[in-house]
Amino acid sequence: MSLSRDINWNLLYTFVVIAEMQSLSRAARVLGRGQPAVSAALKNLEAQVGVRLIDRGAHFFRLTSSGKLLYREAVEICGAIDRISLLLSDTEDTLTGKVRLTSASQMTSPIINDSLRAFHLRHPNATISSTVMNSPELLLALTNKLIHFGIAPIFDKNPDFNYVHIFKEYCAFYCGAGHPLFGRSDLAVSDLKDQNAIVYQTALLSDALHSITELTNEVGFAQPYVGVANTLDELRRMVVSGIGIGAIPVQIAARDVRDGRLWRLPPYDDVMPIDVYLVSNPRVRPSQTELAFLEVLNEQIDNMLPEDRVYRTTNTADFMP
Repeated sequence: MSLSRDINWNLLYTFVVIAEMQSLSRAARVLGRGQPAVSAALKNLEAQVGVRLIDRGAHFFRLTSSGKLLYREAVEICGAIDRISLLLSDTEDTLTGKVRLTSASQMTSPIINDSLRAFHLRHPNATISSTVMNSPELLLALTNKLIHFGIAPIFDKNPDFNYVHIFKEYCAFYCGAGHPLFGRSDLAVSDLKDQNAIVYQTALLSDALHSITELTNEVGFAQPYVGVANTLDELRRMVVSGIGIGAIPVQIAARDVRDGRLWRLPPYDDVMPIDVYLVSNPRVRPSQTELAFLEVLNEQIDNMLPEDRVYRTTNTADFMP
């Protein structure tokens, strides 16, 4: 069989994402498809190449030796093919291509919002494709040259990437209306000890949320954690439900606090700082449309003083209607 003639490139790309996510469900989320469709794609690819690529069960997931070999080759192939359409769409004078905007969950900043609006006004025929990944997934996509840039919280910088600081945010611990600590203003940090907590999966997999991990460990929440969330939206959902305490950026929690769904807990100072960066891989060639968006984003960053790009308790009103 000639794979160059017969192989389905969509199946190959799906396999790359499955291998990187180490999970069919996580791969389905990244691809924006249902898990049954992703599972069927894997089976179809295995039938096409004639070998088993992944061994998996209830408690394990690993690439076979054939799967590892195919993955190493497929990453480069898919990265190159995936970017051809981006590059070819920018051969006309008017930009009609696509910006692949990959970011971690809830990267909430006026800078990003204003950049999207300014870019659309400047290039109304271009499109924006937005994908949410957790930080380890995003950095892996950058490493494997699947994307040129992303927006994510960063603690340790990889010397192979370029970084532009966008904003700093501070987080705080919150509980929901059904929690026994809700509404109490007489609390100290020691009152949080042995309480149920909800943590970010990113904090367990990497050091991107180092400040949150550090303070969470210092507080001494009950073990095991009552919940693990892959995105900020899911963590917020569990906190609002009242099952445990979680760390949320103060500017994002401000509306829920105002509306009585969340209650801030100690410590009340500016704690758990998170630095959010525009991260790019200089080894990936950006399209003209992507370069145009990055130009707008950098303009917005440069036009704002560094101190105005720090979001803390005193300026949460800037994020509320």
